[in-house]
Amino acid sequence: MNQYKNFNQYRYVCENGSPITLKQYLKTKYAYSSRLMTRIIREGKMTINGKSCWSTDEVKKGDIIFIQMPTEHVDLLPVSGPLDILYEDDEVLAVNKDPGLVTHPTKSHGGDTLGNLVAAYFIRTHQPAKVRFVSRLDMDTSGVILIAKNKYVQHFLQSHITVPKMEKYYTAYVNNCPVPYAGTINLPIGMASADGIRREVRTDGKPSVTHYRVLKVYGKKQYAKIKLRLETGRTHQIRVHLSHMGCPIIGDHLYNPIQQDLGISRTALHASELTVTLPKNGRQMVTAPLKADLLALENRLENL
Repeated sequence: MNQYKNFNQYRYVCENGSPITLKQYLKTKYAYSSRLMTRIIREGKMTINGKSCWSTDEVKKGDIIFIQMPTEHVDLLPVSGPLDILYEDDEVLAVNKDPGLVTHPTKSHGGDTLGNLVAAYFIRTHQPAKVRFVSRLDMDTSGVILIAKNKYVQHFLQSHITVPKMEKYYTAYVNNCPVPYAGTINLPIGMASADGIRREVRTDGKPSVTHYRVLKVYGKKQYAKIKLRLETGRTHQIRVHLSHMGCPIIGDHLYNPIQQDLGISRTALHASELTVTLPKNGRQMVTAPLKADLLALENRLENL
């Protein structure tokens, strides 16, 4: 039996001053999509004051709306393995991803991804949920990743209509110290070549904004530890922006031309914090401790 008593269930008391259709009320106040409401009525359960209803029915102040999401099942190959769980409730799961781990299955990674580990965890804990990533990270990047446990939560977190946008903070170790010590990089990013991998700052790119602040300086400003906040989420955004300003991330084989041996074989980038507003539990801040290889790197830098 699932550990969460009200898994996939939602109960609302209408607060609208005048009658309004259920569809309009749920869409404007709770970010439900029309498609999801149709699916809930067809495959799940939706009632007003205990009676079955349609999305076109009216609700008035004091009416009790009950929703049971459609039953779902794990849709990825389950593979047992370690999962560093940071936060969990009946709507989301937040984990601290290891470096070198692909987020979701691809043609070349069908069963050795974080998605496979989460699928096995959902089955082991009897949670009837698909694996829906709300945030993702590059293979080499470690840190917090958020998974929604139903379609509504995924849509709610990605709509940005009725809730604040997720705030994502990263920690990076770079060559050279940025000047000034704090600022904003507002430079468009686009594809650098036809291989579909490298990105670069270019005038015809998409708007990209990264805020940064130096936390520590090592040696004679040869290296620095930086905290970053993303305002946009372009592919390789942090890596491209830092490289462009002359402070490439240590270990980044794609964007760092500086050859060095600091004992780390991957990009020294970590998703350290995620702040999100959840439908049931409101604003939550999830922090991810640095992985062992980054702690070892920091120790080396401090002893230069």
